[in-house]
Amino acid sequence: MKKRLLLAGRILTGIVAIVLVLAGVLKLINVGADDMVEGLKKAHLDQYQTHISLLAIACGALMLIPRTHRFGWLMASAYWGGAIVAHMTYDDAIIMPAAFMLTLVVGIVLSEWGTTSDD
Repeated sequence: MKKRLLLAGRILTGIVAIVLVLAGVLKLINVGADDMVEGLKKAHLDQYQTHISLLAIACGALMLIPRTHRFGWLMASAYWGGAIVAHMTYDDAIIMPAAFMLTLVVGIVLSEWGTTSDD
């Protein structure tokens, strides 16, 4: 049972990590990220597009590296929290960043339950 919890948690956090890396790369190279870039403009954050893109890539990469995955979880939680606030500032729907935050949290919980001892 614990192996299944761990696997499910890793799959969920892996999905979030891959989304972060892909979204960061797309924003960085301005390909297929028109909605994301428009959102940054609405929140008056477009001057930070490169920084935000690199941060997303770093969060995803940290989550994918076994030795740094917990730090990556922390950074990704902060990233998605910031995305939720940014969406709220220009009255946009928060469903997408909130869904990724929820997926991340559920993945973290399952991963941790899958690694706890029965002692």
